[in-house]
Amino acid sequence: MVKGLARWAKWQLRQWLCRHAAAERLSPEQLQQRWRSARHCLLLCGAGIGDAVMATPVIAALRKRRPQLRLTVIARRGVAEIPRAFAGVEVLSYGERWHEWLGFAQLLRRCWSLRADAFLALQPANTLRHGLIAAASRAPLRLKHAAPPGTESHRDLSCLYHDVLPLQPERHRVEENLDLLRILGEAIPEGAFPPHYPVSAQLCAALRRELQRHFGERPCVALHLGSGRPEKCWTMEGFAAVAQWLEQRGYGVVLVGGPTERRDAERFAAAYAPSARVYAGRLDLSHTAALLHCCRAAVTNDSGIMHLAAAVGTPVVAIFQASDPCKIGPYAANALVVGTAGAPPSVEMVLQALARQLTGPSHSDRCSDE
Repeated sequence: MVKGLARWAKWQLRQWLCRHAAAERLSPEQLQQRWRSARHCLLLCGAGIGDAVMATPVIAALRKRRPQLRLTVIARRGVAEIPRAFAGVEVLSYGERWHEWLGFAQLLRRCWSLRADAFLALQPANTLRHGLIAAASRAPLRLKHAAPPGTESHRDLSCLYHDVLPLQPERHRVEENLDLLRILGEAIPEGAFPPHYPVSAQLCAALRRELQRHFGERPCVALHLGSGRPEKCWTMEGFAAVAQWLEQRGYGVVLVGGPTERRDAERFAAAYAPSARVYAGRLDLSHTAALLHCCRAAVTNDSGIMHLAAAVGTPVVAIFQASDPCKIGPYAANALVVGTAGAPPSVEMVLQALARQLTGPSHSDRCSDE
């Protein structure tokens, strides 16, 4: 009953938005004309950590190609540290819990008052909350990608945008995000802007000293046991074999993750890797990024931590078993993917990939602010 009423209310809100904030469809030529005159752009920056990391190429491309453009990024509070790491970028953040509705209303009022010239919604942007932000922007140029197949009808808010780009099943999300700029006339070569998260030299030095206090001069490898969805998580026994393999070869093991993953990390350490250092749930996003940068490599599930590790330059072994790495895998030359949807990797496959990553040149002596 309650779910039915909630669905009906969302549909009614969707209908109201499409009646009162609908945007006329524009041709590519009209889109480019409006873009050329734009002086202020609002950028809706994903949902989770991985989505925000995969949005950084658009930030970098805009800063390079349109340095005079005022850029304001809208992001969830939990990932707002990612766009804030880029100089010259304004960031508006919001919470998604029910008791944070007042803050979200203030965000909408702020978007309304900015009167930006362009609004680009990076993936994913298929919720009513995203639609309300788009409508509040009142931008004369609003652009996004189509909702994925199977999206609930009340979440399809294509009516609010001047153009909606089709999704391409085999195209990586990083390049699809950059396609929003390409359709506006920006000539951006494929692979020109990989995800990047600038690491603070000060934080990096502090984390390196912390690791040296615990491990001495032993190089460290980070393990991330969790993910946003349980079906993406490799077995604890598999990670245990990796931890034991590392310790036998003289590597220190650090366990990273968010607050909800701390208890599992502590249980894992107690059962399988007593000498490991648990940082899951103890560091914020910027400190976690610095810690990952200080590590020799990272072994992770398909997760935001996977994207963060690759974006700070750490060699990554990314374990996939429930999603398509061609679409949302780590977009970095120093990342190796093992497994794919429906076919989790064996321990041997993961160890072979890790051994390959550990034989490459070290990156962790390069800590610098952007």
